[in-house]
Amino acid sequence: MKTIINFLRDERGMQTAEYMVMGTVMAAGSVGAVKAVRDGQVEKFDQMKNALNVNTDGSLGG
Repeated sequence: MKTIINFLRDERGMQTAEYMVMGTVMAAGSVGAVKAVRDGQVEKFDQMKNALNVNTDGSLGG
């Protein structure tokens, strides 16, 4: 963590490259978070679909 802070505080130039690297890291983290949420939603909707899939006699099935 200290390395990242020093990387951002260094003012000897290369600020554009630093911002590019940090933007890439942040974008990758955002994509990972959205994918994790989407996967969780798909799993929950599958569980709900299976829970609601009952026959007229009340037994599970389709």
